[in-house]
Amino acid sequence: MRGERALGYGMRVAVIEDQALVREYLAALVRKHLGANDVIAIGSMAELRSREREFAGVGLTIFDIDLGDGSTIDWAVDRSQKSDGGALVALSSIPGSFPFKKLQASGISLVHKNDSEAELVEVLRQALGGSVILSRRIMNLISSAGRDPHSPIKLLGSREQQVLGLLGQRLSNEEIAELLGCAPSTVADHRKRIMRKLDLHRIEEVIDYAIRHGMVHDSMASGARSGIKR
Repeated sequence: MRGERALGYGMRVAVIEDQALVREYLAALVRKHLGANDVIAIGSMAELRSREREFAGVGLTIFDIDLGDGSTIDWAVDRSQKSDGGALVALSSIPGSFPFKKLQASGISLVHKNDSEAELVEVLRQALGGSVILSRRIMNLISSAGRDPHSPIKLLGSREQQVLGLLGQRLSNEEIAELLGCAPSTVADHRKRIMRKLDLHRIEEVIDYAIRHGMVHDSMASGARSGIKR
């Protein structure tokens, strides 16, 4: 666990969120309640990669776990290993399961986009104090997902879960086959079984399902776009 971080004016905060209204709300919140006067606002993975040099001295990073053009999970885990990485708080609205264990193990707290302002501020303060916190809504979602008989973790095999996560990254059968070291026809078979088991009929539905159920977090998936040329 990191040492305690001082709260006070002058603290640098990064807000990584693809929805402009949520991003603006969070920026205003940390200015009002945490005394931040330097807020870095980022709306996509592409922007995040291009502006990483600006993160020097950032004491708190609030990040959405999916930005539409990629998952922030592995980026955040890597940052958590740095001595100057600051406190990290993941933000989600995913109703299903997501890699909370991976985040917790990296010292990352979790909040929900529908948490009250008071609860958000409390979690942020505790994270800055060195604690790893889950908001009450996140804990309820985790508990519910474990009891859900329709959870993808219960409906799909391990390889199908992996393929689902890669499909959620909007990769083609050929790109997934290259990553997994198998034939595109094998990926196509996995895709058909996934769609049948989940009662999905279009690839757009598969992508949406993967994101909503927190399946887009595998490190292989998050690195796929930078490692494969379209």
